[in-house]
Amino acid sequence: MTQEEVIAVLQDALKAELAAVEMYGAHAKAIPEAAVSEGVQAILEVEQEHAANLSRRIRELGGRPVEPGGPSTVAGRVATAASQALRTVDMLRLELGEEQTAIKHYAMAVAEIMDDEDTLSMLTEHLQDEIAHATWMKRQIRALGATR
Repeated sequence: MTQEEVIAVLQDALKAELAAVEMYGAHAKAIPEAAVSEGVQAILEVEQEHAANLSRRIRELGGRPVEPGGPSTVAGRVATAASQALRTVDMLRLELGEEQTAIKHYAMAVAEIMDDEDTLSMLTEHLQDEIAHATWMKRQIRALGATR
């Protein structure tokens, strides 16, 4: 991958992380079960860290990261507005979908990037976090008795 292609991959990941931050922030406030809300809040904090890492790396590579709240993160705002009235399990299912998409994106990037150890290391850490988030969400969904 060229440096420009790496920056494009990082920009896509940043857009997804910023959208997730918007959704998780709203869900953490809307979820009535304290333990689940606290778990979503903890995941939100990791996603914020991911966004900061991606922004920093994009700048290091000479790019200009997308900004939170801008037009490129509109998907997060739309999903947030549509999902706040949902049941906890439905919010978790939306979040799980975000995590599953992130897992695929990060795995593909790790598979494709060849000569950028700093980016590979960061994306590998992000991938591991996303897998842990998805696993936690699946446990919560099962605990709420809504596996179907």
